[in-house]
This record gives sequence, C-alpha cells and structure tokens, in this order.
Amino acid sequence: MDKLTDFYQVSVVLTGYNRSRLMATGVGEEYFQVLSSLVPEKIIDELFICSKALAHEYKGQALNEKFREQILSNDRLGPVARNILKMWYLSLWYQLPQSWRESYGLPSQSPGKYQDVDFVISENAYIQGLVWPALGSHPMGAKQPGYGTWAFKPGEEITRIKLDSDPSVSGIEEGNQL
Repeated sequence: MDKLTDFYQVSVVLTGYNRSRLMATGVGEEYFQVLSSLVPEKIIDELFICSKALAHEYKGQALNEKFREQILSNDRLGPVARNILKMWYLSLWYQLPQSWRESYGLPSQSPGKYQDVDFVISENAYIQGLVWPALGSHPMGAKQPGYGTWAFKPGEEITRIKLDSDPSVSGIEEGNQL
C-alpha cells in the first residue's frame, strides 16, 4: 500500500466517515501533503503501522477504544493524529504542541508552502470540512442551501413546496409559478 492509502485508513478511524466519503471531499491529498511536509516521516510511518495493526486486530467500537488508548493517548502519535482529525473537520492545521516539538524535533520549517503554525489549509478545504455535514449546516459564504430554506427547522428535510397546495400563494398566476 502507498502512504496516501494509509493516510485514508487512519482518517477513516479518526473521522468516522468511510473512505469514499473522505475521497469525495477532494482534499485528502492536500491534507496528506501538509502532514508529510510538517511531521517527520518516521513518526508518520509509526502512526500508519500502529493504525494498520489495530485495524487488523479490532473492529467497530473495540477499534475506536484501542485507537484512543494506543494512538490518541500516546505522547508521540497523539498530537499528530489529533491534527489529522482537525484537518478533516475544521480544515485547519494547528501548530504541534511545544512539548511535542521539544521531544520529537521541530517539524520542517524549510521555506515551503507549509509552516508549523496555525493556518487554514485552503479555501477549498474550508468548504469541504466535515464539520459542516456533522452540524447539518453549510460553510458561510459557500455551498448555500438555496432560496427559502430558512423556512425549515435545522435537520428538517428540505423539499420543494407545492404552490397549488399552499393557501398563502393561491393567487399566483400560472406563468409565475416556480
């Protein structure tokens, strides 16, 4: 398997979304590029190996519990895994904690596209963030839900209004219907 595949495997466990849904966002490769440019390769490899071993041995809730216990609670892997989770949901990279940087080395600070500081990954990543469907919302300024949707309660299924059955619009002429 290649490392991008491993990245998606870790991301499936972290986010709770399946691989197809994550790939459909179109930002997985960008997130992997950010991770690869800021975290030492040996730590990424360790995260992927540990994740694969857990996924091979456990399934469902047991996998989630072991992942939390062995990866998210790990001083070395936890901050990296949490940043992957934050990238998928919030489209943000958060600077790795100072204690992590002191223990495991400073991430790459070469003059490149990414630096280990807090930043929004990209405009598209913001739009594709998993936080929006998790909230039943849309990103402000993008993916607008459509005219008239404010009339529906949050979480309520939005359907097309039948004008002929709505008494408040009975006087609309035939040619002006939606």
